[in-house]
Amino acid sequence: MSKESVMFHPIISSIQRIALYETKARFYLIGSNNTQTRFRVLKIDRTDPRELILVDDKVEYNKQEIHQLLNMIGFGNRGGRTSGFNKLVSAFGIVGFIRFLEGYYIILVTKRRKIAVIGSHSIYKIEDTSIIYIPSDVSKPLHPDEQRYLKMFQAVDLSTNFYYSYSYDITHTLQMNMAPPRQLAPVLFPKPVTAAVYQARSNSDSENGEQQCTCQNMNDDEDIFETWRKQLTQRPEKSRHSKMDIGVRSVPEWRFVWNSHLLSAVHSHLHPDWILYIVHGFIEQSNLNIFGRPVYLTLIARRSNRYAGTRFLKRGANMHGDVANEVETEQIVHDSMVSSFKSGRYEASS
Repeated sequence: MSKESVMFHPIISSIQRIALYETKARFYLIGSNNTQTRFRVLKIDRTDPRELILVDDKVEYNKQEIHQLLNMIGFGNRGGRTSGFNKLVSAFGIVGFIRFLEGYYIILVTKRRKIAVIGSHSIYKIEDTSIIYIPSDVSKPLHPDEQRYLKMFQAVDLSTNFYYSYSYDITHTLQMNMAPPRQLAPVLFPKPVTAAVYQARSNSDSENGEQQCTCQNMNDDEDIFETWRKQLTQRPEKSRHSKMDIGVRSVPEWRFVWNSHLLSAVHSHLHPDWILYIVHGFIEQSNLNIFGRPVYLTLIARRSNRYAGTRFLKRGANMHGDVANEVETEQIVHDSMVSSFKSGRYEASS
């Protein structure tokens, strides 16, 4: 196959909106695309007071299927007059998970603002975040220093100069993003499985005399998910074309990913669509008019997370060759064509 017949495209994250539901035993994160036509489910166990236990079922649902699934979970957690299944918060992405002296917290982006557009890719600035304690057993007294560490962490204002994108890798320069990949690795996760309509399969199983539900009781969420998983089918694949389109998910430049530690516990277990890479620095875009011709000028400054700190304490370079407070600055000029220039800055010793 010739090079002209292969087109590389960045993979757009299918999770751009998140709804967090809670029961006494679990958190359910329902992720969807911006138009809310494709959905994924992430379950987080709340019964373990110290460990982070989560399950990503790698299943992609449509709107009807996710409504049916939520209704099943809500019905299974109904107790008396009150519902044990409630929506807690709406968000736009997961920053990560953190643990101090007790259980884990989940950090969510609850407010965002579009700050720039590069081609067809949108870049967002984090405006507000929410940190939520995961374990449900609040009767147990917390460590006396737990709140002190939490306040120290919250002193880092994540609404100040933190940016991300669902489709554009802002940890790399434009040249790196536009260049064809040097090597292609197989995907870590199989092609998404699409959930079949539950009612249709239930009727089919009923006609065949098969058992419709494996739930031992309606309060068992695990049995509900196990029953649902057995209803999965594969959608028919689209016909192949002579031109091959390949989706590429690039590996970020980790020295510019400021939530890498917050993702370390879950990065290898979650579908990549759940992962957001947060960059700290400055991004600004202006629309100029040059002789009646509109030109977009974009400035991107990426701050390295290695050997960063106050100028009084961080000077020169460390033993690994990382310079103090390194900032990579990129200027992008875009009209009908694109030009990019990169430069660097760091704290030199005096």
